[in-house]
Amino acid sequence: MKEKLLLLCTCTCIEIMTAVGVTGYLLFLNKPMLAVISAAVFLPLILFHFVMDKSAKKSISKKCSRC
Repeated sequence: MKEKLLLLCTCTCIEIMTAVGVTGYLLFLNKPMLAVISAAVFLPLILFHFVMDKSAKKSISKKCSRC
């Protein structure tokens, strides 16, 4: 439960919520092309954070297995 709550405070989660909000608002304003552009801008940033998070967890688990 604690990890789930901490996830909401991470940079990745905030970026996802921002991307969904911006894209949804642009769709609400009937600006689908701008929504696609904003999604394309946010996607690499979000993927980068997911990759870095997974690699950090793997390195921590490798260190703990040696203990």
